[in-house]
Amino acid sequence: EYADGFGYDIRAMPRRNAMFTSSFTGWSNYMMDLRKLLKDKEAMKEFGNQVTVWDLHAREPEKVLDVPGAPLELRPALNADHDWMFTSTALTSKLWLIFLDDNNEWQAEAVGNIGDPKDIPLPVDIAIAENDTRLWVDTFGDGHTRLYDITDPHNPELVYKKKIGEQVNMVSPSWDGNRVYFTTSLLSKWDKEGRKNDQFFKAYHWTGEKLAHQFTIDFREQQLGRAHLMRFGDEALYARQDGGDRTPVASRCDLPGQPG
Repeated sequence: EYADGFGYDIRAMPRRNAMFTSSFTGWSNYMMDLRKLLKDKEAMKEFGNQVTVWDLHAREPEKVLDVPGAPLELRPALNADHDWMFTSTALTSKLWLIFLDDNNEWQAEAVGNIGDPKDIPLPVDIAIAENDTRLWVDTFGDGHTRLYDITDPHNPELVYKKKIGEQVNMVSPSWDGNRVYFTTSLLSKWDKEGRKNDQFFKAYHWTGEKLAHQFTIDFREQQLGRAHLMRFGDEALYARQDGGDRTPVASRCDLPGQPG
């Protein structure tokens, strides 16, 4: 009744009694081979174009924002004084800012181009780091990660780009900003074929200027299935105030065939 009917990611901003949902696509497209999907004109119409703002406590939709191009992950600012979040659109390869304006109204604004959508860079996971000053953006099609300076969230600036692997997907920076982790795999039916079907967990140090590779876990070689979602529970992954050194522990990922 209010939006296009698709549901994907969900994030809450309790201090504003707000919840947000993106609308990527529906079940039938998830079950289709990606290469066939991209050539199917009718299937390509079945992608969402909106982000819905909800009353968090009442669970009632309050406003539907136009975000054309299949919005994916929603990533709210980390600072309690920052009433905004980023999302990216898979089909148009854009960065979008969802923000509270001067009239206390939620708005959506396209604030940057990630790549040429004709080349299908296919932006996937994004992650905010360093107290809302940096944004990591992964692109599945070309296997790159991009780093944006988001000190001014309305004007993100690309400051770094690196190829991580053939089909990088998820990105997770540590809270202290010194380490960044990557995994692969969209869906079993959407992953690349043959040698390009990378399935890995990769760890890097961020030097302040570039990513320095630390180690890789090859999921295919280790027969661990598909590497997708990351969940870190070990306190060694978080910043310590006393400067002590601990070795991070990586979690295992994956649910083949499950949308992320």
